[in-house]
Amino acid sequence: MLRYLTAGESHGPALTAILEGMPPGIKIEPEDFDLLLKKRQVGYGRGKRCKIEPEKVEVLSGIVNGLTIGTPIALMIRNSDYDNHKHYMAPFNASNTEAGKINVPLPGHADLPGMIKYGFKDCRYVRERASARETAIRTAMSVPARCLLKENGITSVCMVESIGGIKADLNLTASKDEIENAINEVGDEFLTPDKKIVNAWKDLIDDCEKKNVSLGGSGVVIFYGLPVGLGSYVEYDRRLDGKLASVIMSIPAIKGVEIGNASELTKMHGNSVDEIKYGTKGFYRFGNYSGGLEGGMTNGQPLIIRFYMKPLPSNSMVNSVDLITKKVSKPGFYRSDIQAVTAAAVVVESVVALELASQLC
Repeated sequence: MLRYLTAGESHGPALTAILEGMPPGIKIEPEDFDLLLKKRQVGYGRGKRCKIEPEKVEVLSGIVNGLTIGTPIALMIRNSDYDNHKHYMAPFNASNTEAGKINVPLPGHADLPGMIKYGFKDCRYVRERASARETAIRTAMSVPARCLLKENGITSVCMVESIGGIKADLNLTASKDEIENAINEVGDEFLTPDKKIVNAWKDLIDDCEKKNVSLGGSGVVIFYGLPVGLGSYVEYDRRLDGKLASVIMSIPAIKGVEIGNASELTKMHGNSVDEIKYGTKGFYRFGNYSGGLEGGMTNGQPLIIRFYMKPLPSNSMVNSVDLITKKVSKPGFYRSDIQAVTAAAVVVESVVALELASQLC
């Protein structure tokens, strides 16, 4: 099974990761990293941080001449913005730590509970690590996993379903090629196959940018070509649906996970769900309400996962309390996305790829 760790602060020198357990001989190209990291950065309503960070992945070990060699893979992404923060974020001899102090915790972020948990006097160190910036290195770490899946005939697609309550019209039963072609036709601004929704989303985001507020939304990832039996039913902690929900919920701002048509299943009778049939190609199911998972295992159908993301808290302007004066105060504004659902879709696809690849190793 794959094991991995990430390290790094949002405005520290770099983000790093170690991925252990990849088999040797998996082909990886530099473009695999570049294209995926760029895909995570683009999107209408993304913030300025994306424009100043090239997010160039440096491979430090585990890949030689474009092939994995079976040893731990070490990756690094340097933070360009570190130069503007090193006077209080330097590992040694920081020259002005007072300049980096955050005295007003941000509601909806990890600031206050993290500060209390570790006994910090300000929120800086919590916010630096709890930042969604960490998902850049997790996305990069999924590249070897994605290449392993591809060699086993497993592919995927991710898309945005809704932003700020405005929902796109998605046909999840369409083929992967049909969905991808439709997404490519819309372009980089929104990862959606529904081109009719784009103007409504743009108008909403433009309006929210003027008001300095953020938006949440939902998205869908689908994996195709999975074999029957990934995961297990024999013990609770080996059930694949539990593992997938865990890694997706570990992504900042994700507040819900739905496998298959879970919300629709709540309205149906048990005798009308995913009937099993047999034909010339063997066993198959009529319908995929379970989203490709039954009893904690893949059943050979497309794996369909929906995620729900809350509005980002960084520019919410909700009242908080100053840690020093104990008086009502507003958190200081810092760079933020108006919407990051496009980025979240890529990150969700990435962590799911890592878990599925782990099941194959």
